[in-house]
Amino acid sequence: MKEEDFIYYVTVALKNLGYNKAGIFNVEGEIKRLLKRYSIEEIKAKTEQRK
Repeated sequence: MKEEDFIYYVTVALKNLGYNKAGIFNVEGEIKRLLKRYSIEEIKAKTEQRK
């Protein structure tokens, strides 16, 4: 899935959860930052550590 498509899914999900525009903007920005900083494997490892 392309990054842009993923962001669209996240935006719709956040709207469904009642987030306002500022909240959506902040979450999208954080996701973009994480995508640039970490590889998929690093993200998966961080997710597994928190379970």
